[in-house]
Amino acid sequence: MKAYSGDRITLMTPEPDGGMYGERGVKVFVREHGKPTGDDTLYFTGTHRADCRNVRTGLTLAVRGFNPSQKVIEDVGGAVELLDDAGHCAAAWSFAELMIGWNKKHAQAAYVPYESGKELAPAYRYFSPALLGEGTDFNRYLAALCAGLVIFDPGSKVMNASTEKSTVKARSQFRMSVRHLAELYQKFGPVEF
Repeated sequence: MKAYSGDRITLMTPEPDGGMYGERGVKVFVREHGKPTGDDTLYFTGTHRADCRNVRTGLTLAVRGFNPSQKVIEDVGGAVELLDDAGHCAAAWSFAELMIGWNKKHAQAAYVPYESGKELAPAYRYFSPALLGEGTDFNRYLAALCAGLVIFDPGSKVMNASTEKSTVKARSQFRMSVRHLAELYQKFGPVEF
């Protein structure tokens, strides 16, 4: 079950298991590819779509090992990668790791709209109908990623970046618009509750 309050919904939040990020960690990655904000914080943010260079980060999201026209994996050792202009892999998510997370969380999924408030304490209100998705597979996810419907929308940061006591927050997230969720499932639609 996933709750959403706006148009974009987070599908998965896996950390890269390859590339510079996988080998050296989020702090090194953000120091290399993040941008300063003026408050001694480095941020790595920005919408990354397949085969489109992100001007802010200088990285291009690529899907290696998947044929989008046939909608099949051609290389089981493939990965979703962030590549720099020289073609070096800055971060990678192996198909093997992504597939485990995808199948575990999305085999059957309900998406429930909500709103939140903070009068005295956090409060949530949920609405009907929920959106129910059945019959997904990892190829549908990769096809939506290649089509630009699923995006990589990170928010990782290094705080107190100039000090020896810098801290890091990793936030790697793949998101999509609620209006495109049906692309991920064989059967998808509203269910009243």
